[in-house]
Amino acid sequence: MRFHHQRNLIAAVALGCILTIFAGCGPKQPASAPPAKPAASMQAMVDVQKALEAHPLRGKLRQMEQDLATAEAKAAADTSAQDTARQEFETAMKVRQSEDKAAIEKKQTQLGDELNEQRRAYIDELEKEYRPLLFNLDLKLKTVQITPAEKETLQKEMDRLLAERQQKLKAKEDELAARFQKEMDAFAAELAENTDAYAKQWTAERMNRLQQATVSPERERQRQAIVELSNRLIEDVRSMVAKVALRDKIQVVWLRQAVHTPLKDITDAVAKELANVK
Repeated sequence: MRFHHQRNLIAAVALGCILTIFAGCGPKQPASAPPAKPAASMQAMVDVQKALEAHPLRGKLRQMEQDLATAEAKAAADTSAQDTARQEFETAMKVRQSEDKAAIEKKQTQLGDELNEQRRAYIDELEKEYRPLLFNLDLKLKTVQITPAEKETLQKEMDRLLAERQQKLKAKEDELAARFQKEMDAFAAELAENTDAYAKQWTAERMNRLQQATVSPERERQRQAIVELSNRLIEDVRSMVAKVALRDKIQVVWLRQAVHTPLKDITDAVAKELANVK
């Protein structure tokens, strides 16, 4: 836990300030004379970590740290939901694309049936218009009394009418085909636009949920409470070290980690004083 390192560091700095304060408590020496080295009996050492562990509120701080660690672990698991969200997005888009494909096929069938019905109706109109004309020409062609020249003229008229009817049918078919393509293009474009809007909305909503899960005011409050309580513990240890040092006429207190020679250990005395802290 990052607070563990921070707490030790702050404790070392705080107690380092104590060392400076106590070193300056003795009478000032003339500027020309070197500072006198305190006697061993006026020096002591303290185990800061042990003193902190003896603080009555250490258990509460540890529980707060564990609660925050649990909350952050859950948040970390939630941030891994980004991968899950990506997979869910891909799945959602595949479903959407399948729906669009089905919608296009349905539209093609419906529109195709509608236009085919219009084509059949137009063919019926052409039949009503051209069948009598062609029937009359056919009867005349079968009459034996007509001359070859008349027959040729009648045949040309029949060919003209047949070609005209076919041209009209082709023009209608081209018109219907163009309409089919235009309507299908518009329908597909509308689907694509809606799908794009759906994808953007889906992504925005999911990113908003992920962001809310990542940034938690509650966890920020937990962190602040831990910092404040950590500072409280450090200040209490600092105060109790000062109290014991003044009581026992100790001029310099060293951190235990920095001591390489035997010195009086006031850790237990500090812990005893801390037991009365509320």
